Amino acid sequence: MSWMSTWWGQVSETVMSGLQITVIGMLLVFFTLGLVILTLVLLTRLPGLRTPSSPERGSPERLQGSVPAEPPILAPSHAVHAKEQDDLAKVAAIAVAILRSERRATVRHSARRGQNAWKSYGRAQQLGL
Repeated sequence: MSWMSTWWGQVSETVMSGLQITVIGMLLVFFTLGLVILTLVLLTRLPGLRTPSSPERGSPERLQGSVPAEPPILAPSHAVHAKEQDDLAKVAAIAVAILRSERRATVRHSARRGQNAWKSYGRAQQLGL
């Protein structure tokens, strides 16, 4: 019976050491997490890092500056320039769509090839080859 008490003493020592290490580790984790949160809160409250305060939403000062009195009138040369930019934007969009469709086709093809390889392997295992 003495061997059992010796064994139980060793087991209880090991368990207590494990619990102490766990508690110390978790305290360190939560302490560090608290420091990070505290640092973030303090950084958001520093006056040098804040953006200039803007008028409140819906206040008359804000509304006066945001709505133009009249829409700008474009001269004919600006209208032509805008049309050329629209055409270039359309060409760029078409080019991007073509490149994306080509890339998707290669990804699908390689995925099919991998799936067939796994099917072949599984069939070979079933047949005992």
